[in-house]
Amino acid sequence: MLCVTLILIAIASCGASEIRNAVGAEDFHIKAVSIESLKPNDDSRIVGGSPTSIQNFPYTVQILNNERFSCGGSILTTRHVLSAAHCYFRNGTFLGPEPFSIRAGATYLNEAGSVHSVSTIVIHHGYNRTITDNDVALLVLATVLRFTATIQRATIPFQGETLTDNSTVVAVGWGRTISGGEVSNVLNAVSVRTVNRGVCRQRYIEYASRLNSSATVTDNMICAGLLDIGGADTCQGDSGGPLIYNGTVVGITSWGAGCAQPLYPGVYAKVSRYTTWINDTVTTYNGSPRSQAGIIAVLMPFIFVLFRV
Repeated sequence: MLCVTLILIAIASCGASEIRNAVGAEDFHIKAVSIESLKPNDDSRIVGGSPTSIQNFPYTVQILNNERFSCGGSILTTRHVLSAAHCYFRNGTFLGPEPFSIRAGATYLNEAGSVHSVSTIVIHHGYNRTITDNDVALLVLATVLRFTATIQRATIPFQGETLTDNSTVVAVGWGRTISGGEVSNVLNAVSVRTVNRGVCRQRYIEYASRLNSSATVTDNMICAGLLDIGGADTCQGDSGGPLIYNGTVVGITSWGAGCAQPLYPGVYAKVSRYTTWINDTVTTYNGSPRSQAGIIAVLMPFIFVLFRV
């Protein structure tokens, strides 16, 4: 019986190894770096939004709801996309993965690139719709992305890391170029600066008091904009897309008071608060086309023969 057990363990181990090799396990590992290891952007000028190319931000994707553009996202692996939780709710109801797909590798809306259906949406367990806290979601794709010059994985910060105030960051997306306007047909990029969270929190306390709203800035958020100047920001349609510091995705576009308002910066989910959760979720939902159950099914004939012997 001991021999039988050892043989089964050996076969199972080989099978598990075969699964890891078959799905390319290295493609299901996120890329994380230390923010301190990154050099500040050489160009520290603050500029308004302008058209850019997907080659400059190849990890950025369009989220489609019933084939219509709805939000943005960032590629983490060949099977996983990081986005904002609020993009997948309507009137408080979770929409599920069925209506959603992503378009990767495209500069323009609804043109070129490759489209992939979403098989699973994992919403962060702490998501609070009332104050848009923990506004993080992980999408699992039904088919594998193929990395090219226009489709690449994003790098994210290590858990717990923080940008200094007044750091230059870049937000990208296909959202509206003016509040209440139409979404952009081309990918746009805008440079802004991180705003001290205490200052940002106080601004939104005043805003909430004046308008009787629930706007609340928590430690899970980054604020960025041109404080007391305005004119540069993300807007409706940019939700879920990346906020970038020197090539690393440090924020997820989440919410704000209007667009490009001088008094109220844009607010982003702080990615480094979720690096461990992201890694654990990617590991759990690894997109493997086969499972351990499949291995057991393969082993059953061997088990039968061994016990017969």
